[in-house]
Amino acid sequence: MKHIIRLFLTLSLVCIQLLANDNIKSKEIYLSFESYPKQVFTGQKFEVELKAIILTSKDDYENIVTKVAPESNIALLTKTIYWDQQKDGSYRTKLTFKAYDQKFVMPKVTIALMKSEQIVDYVSTKTIDIEYRKIAISQKLFSNIIAKDLKIVAVKTKQYSNTLLHNTIQIDGLNSNIEDMKLSQYEEQGISDLTSEYPKQMLYYYVITPINTKQIDFTYYNTDQNQFIKMQVPVILAEDLVSTQTELNPYNSSMLFYKQVAIGSLLVIFLLMYIFTKNLTHLIIIAILIIVVAYLFIPNKKVLLVENTYVYILPTNNSTIYKKLDTKFIVETMNEENEFVKVLFKNNSIGWVKKSDIK
Repeated sequence: MKHIIRLFLTLSLVCIQLLANDNIKSKEIYLSFESYPKQVFTGQKFEVELKAIILTSKDDYENIVTKVAPESNIALLTKTIYWDQQKDGSYRTKLTFKAYDQKFVMPKVTIALMKSEQIVDYVSTKTIDIEYRKIAISQKLFSNIIAKDLKIVAVKTKQYSNTLLHNTIQIDGLNSNIEDMKLSQYEEQGISDLTSEYPKQMLYYYVITPINTKQIDFTYYNTDQNQFIKMQVPVILAEDLVSTQTELNPYNSSMLFYKQVAIGSLLVIFLLMYIFTKNLTHLIIIAILIIVVAYLFIPNKKVLLVENTYVYILPTNNSTIYKKLDTKFIVETMNEENEFVKVLFKNNSIGWVKKSDIK
């Protein structure tokens, strides 16, 4: 533990010394930016590559310490900096930054050769200029995303309330600031989950929309094409709530089969008993069983639902609406309760509609 504390204090002292000294020259180390973007935009993530040539013998140092000076309006996203030695003996590393709302200064990068917790040699990068641009000032559909590529992978929509839908969108981004997503046309939204392994990102984003929403539109700025790309997300209500009610249909379930078998068996038994005993009680029971069998086999009445009919989960005005009919539908009626009628659709789903929507 003492060794770790001593090493931490030493590294901290090294960082202070490196940042305090403006001397960037060294006869044994050459440090330069190998690649970087010519311009970046508000909120954009970007990557730079550095190259280091170290002439100092490896016997004279033990490790390389890297320090990136803090600057306003720009942040270093790379958590751990690794230097990879190339075949030609040079070293390379990549750093990821994110630019913010105002013009920024590219941070100075300093590397130092260390041995026995002492600085052997060090050098800093020269300043580089990267053009900064604001975009989408008048773009109402702009989602704040700037990316090399963006893809809508999946969409899932569920009922949120009688008037709202809950949409979850899975989005894959490449070299993107996908965590900054914001759809200005909707009030309630946010990140459900975010995975980022630069240059790839994956986002699960939820947004609450009106129940009549058919499509969610937004744009992002494509850095390869230098233009806004419009994304269209289809809103299709998943009938998860309906599936839980399928077996509630007494005319199309395994329970119906068992009922029919049971009643039929009882009818045969009492019929045989009446034949042998001529007991009037058995005859009355047979009559009741015939009525029950007739009821089970009587087909449902068919009715026509008008356009824009709301289908409810329960027969109450406060119940969740899981479907709005865009066209007229022929359904079978099953039961009535107050102002509602229980109906059966062709796909065997069950719901409640208002009597006023039946033509």
